[in-house]
Amino acid sequence: MNRQSKYTGLILASGIRNGDPATIILEQLAAFSVIVLSSDLLFVRDRFIFTLLIELSPDHAEAISRDLDLITEAGEVDVAYEFTPFTAPESEGTNSHYECVVVATEIHLSALSALQKLLTSYSSIDAFKVAIEYGFTVARFTISITESDAAEIQPKLREIAKSQALGLNLYNASQHTTGNELVLLDMDSTFINEEVIDEIAALAGVGSEVAAITESAMRGELDFAQSLRARTALLAGKPATLIDDARAKITLTLGARDLVRALHAKGARVGIVSGGFHDLIDEFLAPLNVDLVVANRFEFKDGLFTGAILGEIVDAEVKARTLISSRGEAVRTIAIGDGANDIALIKAADLGIAFCAKDALKAEADISLTHRDLRAVLPLLGY
Repeated sequence: MNRQSKYTGLILASGIRNGDPATIILEQLAAFSVIVLSSDLLFVRDRFIFTLLIELSPDHAEAISRDLDLITEAGEVDVAYEFTPFTAPESEGTNSHYECVVVATEIHLSALSALQKLLTSYSSIDAFKVAIEYGFTVARFTISITESDAAEIQPKLREIAKSQALGLNLYNASQHTTGNELVLLDMDSTFINEEVIDEIAALAGVGSEVAAITESAMRGELDFAQSLRARTALLAGKPATLIDDARAKITLTLGARDLVRALHAKGARVGIVSGGFHDLIDEFLAPLNVDLVVANRFEFKDGLFTGAILGEIVDAEVKARTLISSRGEAVRTIAIGDGANDIALIKAADLGIAFCAKDALKAEADISLTHRDLRAVLPLLGY
């Protein structure tokens, strides 16, 4: 049979979910010489929809129709079908399959409509699916477009994502793989919920002074290295035991452990690049077996903070440099942060994600997430 000109049957079955709903259709067709071209099985609550596209001989269409009618008459499954000649479309030339992934706690129809309208202004949509993944509503559009179209459509998609508070990523599905990535995250207010220096300062009785400097630095109003020295200086003379007290107060961001496990399962490396301090975070991170931790170190003397920092301060430049030098054989680099000190990091990465971030970082990021759950990152990476 000529593969460019086929005689096909499109079969649609639906009903109440009871065991394997596809089996009754497949068993009925097994007696015929058919070739399966595509198939999809979808469950929505307690119901199912099963689609099957087959290539068959026109001589078998009538007999298959009778058998499918018998299934409907049995009353458990409704079957509709259509048999028709089909001519395969011409080659798409320079087009590639792109996937637009959208993640949110809720996705309203207005958002899907806006995305659908934009995407179809470039090409027809090949596939569209909405499902719950990692506790989020995830919409996936598949579309065939050129590389130049993808570059043109990206900023338009980001505008929709921003207006609807959606996490959104568009990538070339023809070239995309998962696994063997390098993923670097900021620590404070990203991988954990707290700002470590603020927790120590609160215990030391200088919390309000340090918090004000932290907030200004996060907004990009102060040079990070200078601001960190100013905050650390306020700890001079305080007991080093505050480190242990502060460690007991910090908590992992929701989904952080799941993110690391999922990435490690695919062979990705996960690292923390932090303006915080090894003295506190190393012990906290040890159970997660992260592959890399880069942070600062306090100076102590006679069991007291001196108010100084040892060695080079981990600022924006050091974070970006760490990503570049640690890439190794990684197929792509991903950076996740929340403050102005992470701008250089996410710009150095192949994909930069602003996580519950300040406006200065959102403006530079490829993706912006507004819900504090790091599992939202996974569908956006194609996991």
